[in-house]
Amino acid sequence: MEIHIALSSDENYVPFLATAIISAIENNANELKLRFHIISVGISPSSQDKIKEMIVANNAKCTIYDFERSKEIVGDFVFEVAKINKYARLYLSKLLPKTIEKVIYLDCDALVLGSFKGLWEIDIEKYSFAGVVDVITVNHKLSINIPLDCKYFNSGMLLMNLKKFRDNNSIVIVEEFMKTYVKRKVKYGNDQAVINALFYDDFYTLPPSYNCITPFYLMKSEQLKKLYGLKTYYSNEELQEAIVNPIFVHLTPSFITRPWVKGSEHPLTDKYLMYLRKTPWKDFELKKDNRKFKIKFVAFLFKVFPFDIFYAILKMLSTKNYFSNKKIETNVA
Repeated sequence: MEIHIALSSDENYVPFLATAIISAIENNANELKLRFHIISVGISPSSQDKIKEMIVANNAKCTIYDFERSKEIVGDFVFEVAKINKYARLYLSKLLPKTIEKVIYLDCDALVLGSFKGLWEIDIEKYSFAGVVDVITVNHKLSINIPLDCKYFNSGMLLMNLKKFRDNNSIVIVEEFMKTYVKRKVKYGNDQAVINALFYDDFYTLPPSYNCITPFYLMKSEQLKKLYGLKTYYSNEELQEAIVNPIFVHLTPSFITRPWVKGSEHPLTDKYLMYLRKTPWKDFELKKDNRKFKIKFVAFLFKVFPFDIFYAILKMLSTKNYFSNKKIETNVA
C-alpha cells in the first residue's frame, strides 16, 4: 500500500522537517510504501539534496515542489504574505498530480510514532478533511465568525480529500477568504483559521492519538475545558490513550518549550533528539529559549502552582489586561 504524505517548510525549519520525515519512515516502512511531497518555500538546493538522499536511502520516494515558482497556479496575493509557507498546504489540490486523490498533511514540528495505515483506510469521501479537535479560546472562533458550539480543528495533521477539493473547486472560496484575511492586523492562526472558517462542518473527527498536542501531556480533560472555555472535549481515557500510544505527536507551543530548545522539559525530548540525530542535521545546535517574558512567567506559574490556583491567578491577570497581547493568549492560553 502506497500512501502520500505532504509537508511544507522553509530553510529555517529543514532540520525539523527531516526529523518528522525520518520518524515517519521508521514507524511505517515495514507495512507501507511512503511517497513524500515536500512544498519548498525557500529550501536551499543543498538542503533539498540532503532531504532527497535521506528519503531514498530509507527506501521511500520524494517529490519536491517549489512553491515560489508556482505563481501560475497560486494566487499572486499569497506571495505578499509574510509567512507564506503557513498557507502552502491550502494549494495541495493544485500542486499535487490529479491522480492523487487524498494526502496526509503533516506540520514539521512533530514526530510520527505510529502507523498511518489505519488513517489512510478511513473513508472520508463525504468530507474535505479529517483531523483532531484543537484546544483554543473563544476568540479564535469569534475572529472567523463560526458557531461557538462547533468544533475547531488543529491543522498540524490532516487527512485531506483532494478529490472533493477539486470537484467542488474549493480553492476558489479559499482564495476569496484569504484575500481579506491575510490583511488583518490581528489573526488567530494562519491557514488553520482559514480551514476552520470555511470547513469547520466538513471534517471527520479523529481520535487525539492522530495529533497529540503538547497540552495533552500537561493537563487532564476537565482542566483543558476549564482553561480554554470548552464545553466538550475528548475524555481523559482518550487523552491517556493518545499519550501512551501516539501516532502523531505535534510539538505545539505550550507551558513547556519544544524539544529543540535547550533545557526542554517535554517528555519526548530524548526521543525527538534521537530521531534528529538520524538526519543529515545531527549536529544541529539546540536553540535558546527566546519566549517573551510574559509567556515565561505564566509557564513558571503553571509549573509551581496546582492547576486551580494557577487558573485563578491567570484569571486575575487577565482582568488586569496582562493578556491584552493576542500572541500571549495564542501561545499560552
